[in-house]
Amino acid sequence: MATLEIEYLGLNKRSCVRRFAVAVFVSLLANCTSFAEEPRTPRELSSLVAAGIDYTLRQEYGRADSVFELALSKYPGHPLGYLYKAAVMEARSMDYLDPLDFNRYDSLLAIAKSESEKIVDAYPNSPLGYYYRGTAIGYDAYARVDAGNWFAGIVKGLSAASDFKKTVELDSTFYDAYVGVGTYYYWKSRKTEFLNWALGDRRAEGMNLLRIASERADNNRFAALSALAAIYLDSQQYRESMECARLALERYPENRIFLWELAEAQEQSGNYADAMRTYQHLLTNILTAKISNPYNEILCRMDIVKAGIALKETNGLGSQIDAILAYEHFDFPKNLTNRAKNKFEQARNIRSQFVVK
Repeated sequence: MATLEIEYLGLNKRSCVRRFAVAVFVSLLANCTSFAEEPRTPRELSSLVAAGIDYTLRQEYGRADSVFELALSKYPGHPLGYLYKAAVMEARSMDYLDPLDFNRYDSLLAIAKSESEKIVDAYPNSPLGYYYRGTAIGYDAYARVDAGNWFAGIVKGLSAASDFKKTVELDSTFYDAYVGVGTYYYWKSRKTEFLNWALGDRRAEGMNLLRIASERADNNRFAALSALAAIYLDSQQYRESMECARLALERYPENRIFLWELAEAQEQSGNYADAMRTYQHLLTNILTAKISNPYNEILCRMDIVKAGIALKETNGLGSQIDAILAYEHFDFPKNLTNRAKNKFEQARNIRSQFVVK
């Protein structure tokens, strides 16, 4: 999946940064291409990457990492193994809201960037080197955004977008690169709205590039769909956001990122009955996952409670509140401690304000 991707704007959930991050991740999760001119992506490497991508979208991160480790060991001079190892780290971090191991993450990206630059130097007229380098820089941009440094992320993102644009200049049918450029155009304009009078507003252009990628990209379709679902949600185009999430869920029905996007769009559009069903599906998914995820369980149960209150259907909500408060003494990681405390306070306030059974 190309790059530059995402809990935002008062949308009660996981974060504007996370949404940008989803857009960066699903972007990279797709490029497994070969070209008629050098350098070609080795067939075996392409097969390994395709398998690893599938495992990642199925959220089987251990298997995905093992596949990409094999790719890295067989092709240590190729950037793909390093890029996808980083992609799995980011995907897991987004899914479980775990902090990244930045030492390992940055090390992988540094090697990927170095190997990409060798391709650029050796084959300056091939789009691949620019695409790989743009992806590595884009992940660096994401790390800065996720740490709260939007300005540094935008500056890095500009370099990544430049490489993606160069990719498209060399091959206008390289639709994977459209995801990186389109995502960057939208979020840069979105986060610098107060400067759009001087910098220009490229949100519409970015969305159009993503729509093209979602229709024409061979390997990056899910990247484009995820980025578009997040952007449509941000721009309050809820029907379009739901459509993108549903298209992705047809292939990966248990993918929690797409389920969150669908549920948020349903909730924000006021379709609380459908949102309730999606959140219940998501809760079952979270509870049966191989790895326990208490904070996401709390978020999902809270959303079920809010949807139930909106529908005036309070039966069963008391048990959801109880399940949330049962985690009050759980030892959450530092990055989630205060957020969990806020959810416990919300749960107690709801119990005191509403009659829940």
